[in-house]
Amino acid sequence: MKSFILLLLLTFIGVLEARNNVKIIQGTTRGTAHEATYSFGIDISRYQTIMWEKLDTNINFIICKASEGITITDPKFATFWSKINPKVKKGAYHFFRPQNSGKEQAKLFLSIVNFKRGDILPVIDVENGRAYRQVKPAIVAKHLKEMINYIEDELHVKPIIYTNASFWNKQFGPYFNDMNNGYHLWIADYRLREEPSIPKGWSDWSIWQHSCKGVVKGILNEVDLNVCKVDLNELSIK
Repeated sequence: MKSFILLLLLTFIGVLEARNNVKIIQGTTRGTAHEATYSFGIDISRYQTIMWEKLDTNINFIICKASEGITITDPKFATFWSKINPKVKKGAYHFFRPQNSGKEQAKLFLSIVNFKRGDILPVIDVENGRAYRQVKPAIVAKHLKEMINYIEDELHVKPIIYTNASFWNKQFGPYFNDMNNGYHLWIADYRLREEPSIPKGWSDWSIWQHSCKGVVKGILNEVDLNVCKVDLNELSIK
């Protein structure tokens, strides 16, 4: 299975370099207890300039930045959200700020995104930054738990967590040890390898962000590339 994933990624990257385009390559693993279908997608924010009428129609899913902290809204979110083709799975993420109340961050996030059935589960983007050096880890963990709990109470779903393995292990590892209990992992790992590193608390990943320098037809600048190995319906609001 690992070799199959690497082959997909190598081929995918090769197509990007050779054609300046995204070619979605889908396949299934062989010789495993179950078959896993792979799909490819992008995540976008105000940093991308997109010609929607020219955007590659083979993209399976798009996840947009919606908000950050307790006051910041991505200025392009509303436009992006409305422009995504109905045939493409769409989702939204919130950039978590460790110094802010998790409940207030969740309120902002849900006030901006009108999540509906079929949308990808809400995503909390948890990644390293200087602010983490200014707040005690226990307080940061408390804020993240507050945000998770508020989303669960309001939408009755468990959010996807986006993070990097080494950062998560150092910052959150002592406080979150049961993430296999329904929390899908979206892992960032840009090293060319057969599998990404998995943080403590999880045993597997659902989405792998394997590049931040993708070239996609219809997008005028670099964009993050992702591979998903679970059925996208499994990541959707029911």
